[in-house]
Amino acid sequence: MERFALDANLWHSGADGDPSSSAPRGQSWCIVNRMTRQDTRMSGERSSRAIRRAAEVYGFSLDDEGVERYVAELDATAEALGMLEATDPAAEPATEVDEGDDPHNAIRYSFSLPGDDAASGPLSNYRLGVKDNLAVAGVPMTCGSAALSYTPDYHATVVQRLVDAGGDVRATTNMDEFAFFTTGETCAHGPIGNPAVDGAVPGGSSSGSGAAVAAGHLDAALGSDTGGSVRIPASYCGIVGLKPTHRSVSRFGFVDLAPSLDQVGVLATSVKLAGDVFETVAGPDIRDPSTLGMPTPDVSVPDTVDSLQVGVVEEAMTDADPSVREQVDATVEALADAGVVVDRISLPTFRVTPLAVLATSNVEFARLVADNGQVYGTGTGYSEGLRTALDDLDSSRLGDNVVGQLLVGGGLLETTGGNHYVAAQRVRETFTREVDDALAAYDALVLPTTPTTAPSFGTVTDQEAFVRTISHTAPFNLTGNPALSVPCGTADGRPVGCQFVTARHDESTALALGSAVERSS
Repeated sequence: MERFALDANLWHSGADGDPSSSAPRGQSWCIVNRMTRQDTRMSGERSSRAIRRAAEVYGFSLDDEGVERYVAELDATAEALGMLEATDPAAEPATEVDEGDDPHNAIRYSFSLPGDDAASGPLSNYRLGVKDNLAVAGVPMTCGSAALSYTPDYHATVVQRLVDAGGDVRATTNMDEFAFFTTGETCAHGPIGNPAVDGAVPGGSSSGSGAAVAAGHLDAALGSDTGGSVRIPASYCGIVGLKPTHRSVSRFGFVDLAPSLDQVGVLATSVKLAGDVFETVAGPDIRDPSTLGMPTPDVSVPDTVDSLQVGVVEEAMTDADPSVREQVDATVEALADAGVVVDRISLPTFRVTPLAVLATSNVEFARLVADNGQVYGTGTGYSEGLRTALDDLDSSRLGDNVVGQLLVGGGLLETTGGNHYVAAQRVRETFTREVDDALAAYDALVLPTTPTTAPSFGTVTDQEAFVRTISHTAPFNLTGNPALSVPCGTADGRPVGCQFVTARHDESTALALGSAVERSS
């Protein structure tokens, strides 16, 4: 199939919205390049159209002679670049691939995955799963959507690392469509249930990973966290959830939602296992340039938390439901009894950060869809096959939630010219400084993972309710700090999560505090 078009983006056009109108430089619409990589040579007519459209985009005036000149350069460059070949790593595909049929709809596909040495390794004998936005060779990937049809022939880097560590990777897990919700109700393959609370949502978007672990189908599962999508299911389902330091885990073979916020994380039955899985999958990956320069983690968890100093975030405690606050207060008291020094602290920008995350994720998601998942400059190594699948995305089958987010994200770019995105980054800068200052004085910050317990199905129906679900987790996607959620009791029979936030690359301290909570429960 031959494809090359330079199309005006719907939401970033000239003043009158007409792609054919002249747009001044600096206010031009974005180019969407859909060129087939197998054939970079173009006909003269197509090359001419491409140059003329590019000139419109960037505000240049070209006569016919100028167009001919640049057509020659374009054709010569395209022919030279034709020697570059986009190849994906090979992997032995899964066998016995079947659709999941568990009572909570947590499993998307179950399968058998060959390993290099399944009998040995730090994760041997553990049953593992990965979210449906991570590539597993031979297993259909849907990202929780009816619009995507793609079966990779390679593993995401994190999947390959699980296999190499002896893990029994046996399932992909259901999720909110394209990871853009927090309840598990927007999955195209049906809503996901919460094994810990009948009639309540499991949290999202890593809903199936959380539910599969909580139900005992898996010992641990990978998820992804853009605004809390690992920690929210951990809190609602009563399990452990770790969002590592941003960029510490490879995203090759992972379908991003918002690259500046996204992080692959772990849901597990215990703090120790969460740490072991993180240590296995983390570290630099040549296929994901954003991880280069990252240290290989050393998750050595001390046996004692005596003399650690923690700051309890006052804004989060005030915002939490009283029953949730009571359980976290009891957990903090138990830590104090174990020798932890406890203070109350304030993060003044805390309450506005969820809106900054929304402003950031809406725009980044809209751009990713428009550009077939390609991020220029800080790309995470999307595969050729996945980009082609995203190019062929059947937008008519997208769910209402994703359609709404795309139109809102695109509409915001159109109405504000990106100013709201810049403003969100200023909030990120201010809040990051507040968190860094706090962690210069304390070993960790403590707060409820979510301000409420798991909501019932059908109750998170407007933006205010949605923002409340991410209000305690999203702030730390802005800053990139690691954050760990551990169960700390129940309120009205529903699990409560306590969250520990530590300095970047200091997952060990968060895990030590989480282990102390496990010992005291």
